[in-house]
Amino acid sequence: MRKGKATREQMRNDFNQEFIIKKCKEHTLLGNDEIESILDVAKTLHYFNLVTDCDAYIDIKIHNEEKAVVVAESFSKKSIYTDETTFLDYIVLRENEPAVFRTFDLGEETHEVIGISYGKDGSEVLAKQTVIPILHEKMVVAVLLLEKPLSTNPRDSSVDKKPPYNHTDLTETMLSIFGFGSGDERLQIREGVLVFDETGYLIYYNRFADAIYKEFGYRSIESLHYDSLNFSSVHFEDLAMLQDSGLREDRSLCEPTDNMLCKEEKISIGNKSYNIRIAITKRHPIEIVVFIDDISEIIKYENEINNYLVTYREIHHRIKNNLQTVASLLRLQGRICKDPEARMILSESINRILSIAVTHDLLSRKNGNQASILEVLNSLKQGMIISAATPLEIHVSGDDFYLDSDKSTVVALVVNELLQNSVKYAFPGKPSGQIRIKTISNGDIKVIEVKDNGVGYDPDQISRDSLGLMIVKTYVKEKLAGKLIVQSGEEGTRTSFAFKV
Repeated sequence: MRKGKATREQMRNDFNQEFIIKKCKEHTLLGNDEIESILDVAKTLHYFNLVTDCDAYIDIKIHNEEKAVVVAESFSKKSIYTDETTFLDYIVLRENEPAVFRTFDLGEETHEVIGISYGKDGSEVLAKQTVIPILHEKMVVAVLLLEKPLSTNPRDSSVDKKPPYNHTDLTETMLSIFGFGSGDERLQIREGVLVFDETGYLIYYNRFADAIYKEFGYRSIESLHYDSLNFSSVHFEDLAMLQDSGLREDRSLCEPTDNMLCKEEKISIGNKSYNIRIAITKRHPIEIVVFIDDISEIIKYENEINNYLVTYREIHHRIKNNLQTVASLLRLQGRICKDPEARMILSESINRILSIAVTHDLLSRKNGNQASILEVLNSLKQGMIISAATPLEIHVSGDDFYLDSDKSTVVALVVNELLQNSVKYAFPGKPSGQIRIKTISNGDIKVIEVKDNGVGYDPDQISRDSLGLMIVKTYVKEKLAGKLIVQSGEEGTRTSFAFKV
């Protein structure tokens, strides 16, 4: 994101009213009321630290320039910066922080954008940023930036956890939601509801249930017995047994509340399909509620989807076969090629083609357009170990997540280039090499890291004509809209790229 240029002692504290006013007057045309709106937010920056564990900054936009300036800051206890670091008076450029300027331009919040920050040792660190507009009478006068580093430890990555659903008593739910006894059909659910007493006779039905049975020739279902209306495999005499045996003997039963059991099954009658749920009270006397949902259109849609998926898998299978055929032809060409440089170029091209084929191979064996990132990386790993001249150990670990075919193909190409780069340059004179691929899922932001234990190199000295490096930089930036960090030294090279899904 930004690099401090003065100490925090020099610029002093997190909220400096005089400093904010001075900078606003110096760089903007904001009036006193607009500046007061900024001061109101600046006074509360430390609360954002407490609530979000993020470092918090306020930026103002310089008048008639594509630049902004930091006028307030507050650091969380988990900040990666030292106590001496400050960004006050730091100039922010659009190309470095597009999220800040998007919020200035549109007046809208920008959530979970990937940025590059700087750690305590000055090294680049991937960071997650959220930008919120500070308004005065609907005009954006400044922005609030919340930033925290992305963890490179999979165990530290955030996982969205939904709170457990708190069931309420089913009878009370029906009375309040389904409109029993209210006479207001608008409150009722859009499926048939039947309520039977302890003797098995119908004491309530809604108009949707009535319509379903009229389709089968019933003139009226009023006061009929359960067995006369039953479409399921469970007869009335079975219900008492189910009430007593419960979950011990029938695995098809679920338990929505402490007082109810529920059995569910799908049935087909002619060209119609229904989902039937039978709720049974555990207490005596028994009470029964039956829900009948006409799912004919859903089943029809599912069948169409299944037919589509079969075709979709076949398309991916054919693409994979075609790519492998192209790779085989290039391999034959390489065998008769006498120029070592040309053979190397053909070999690299073969690996690129096969890295694309990996995603299509996985999708040809699955339902849907989502590929597991760990499956993609493990397939690349096997191919690279087989083709590498140097004995390799490649380890894949981290969070599994799913990407669509376009993104998974791009990731496969990028990782393939990074692996090929390590194989070609990282282990000169070494009998073997080790490469670790790690994945991190941090909400919508995904991070992939490739690290080898080779000799390292100076990234600034790599030829601009390097096709592999150009593919990596271009695909991460343009295809994934992500950020790339390359760090190399005597202990090896680590390349990380992050992108949002």
